Amino acid sequence: MSIRRMSLRHGMAALAAILAVTVTACAGGLVGSKEEKLAYFENLEKETLARLVKEQPRTEQELAQAVGYAVVEKKVVKVPMVGAGGGAGVVVEKANNKRSYLRVPELQFGAGWGGRAEKIVLIFQDLEKLRDLVDGKWKAGAAAEAAAKAGDVGAAGGGGSGALLTKGYSTYVLTNAGVSATATIGVLRAQPYSID
Repeated sequence: MSIRRMSLRHGMAALAAILAVTVTACAGGLVGSKEEKLAYFENLEKETLARLVKEQPRTEQELAQAVGYAVVEKKVVKVPMVGAGGGAGVVVEKANNKRSYLRVPELQFGAGWGGRAEKIVLIFQDLEKLRDLVDGKWKAGAAAEAAAKAGDVGAAGGGGSGALLTKGYSTYVLTNAGVSATATIGVLRAQPYSID
């Protein structure tokens, strides 16, 4: 491998590290006092679930029947060949109203430029999978997506379908374009996070 190629790879790795630190440091819920973090997560949960139910009315029943849910906010910044992001979220186990918190790191490679923010709601029918998420043992992987644009929400086909319920969870991604009902999401790896 040439010296120039090695320098380029090291430069890209350094840029990725800087991006990851910058985005993660700016992620809501990961900075501030305990009271500020609690307020952030409470607001994230209430606003995101209210918007989800408004844009996907069928999720109200799904949430009512679920063992719990997770609400995550993710931000990604991408420059050519490297992207970094991060976020935070809250997981609610409904039986005991227990709240656990997550940190969501992300690093991507590939073409592209720009930034985006998305909110992800995971609705769990399987308590073991919910607890695995809390413990950092569970992750969602890439799969096909049925997008539902704002104003055309009824077109989304995946989130509450029987096929997804057999997996033990369903996923919704909220962006500026609307809500997307998905079998899984691109990649979501979460780590337990203490707000203390």
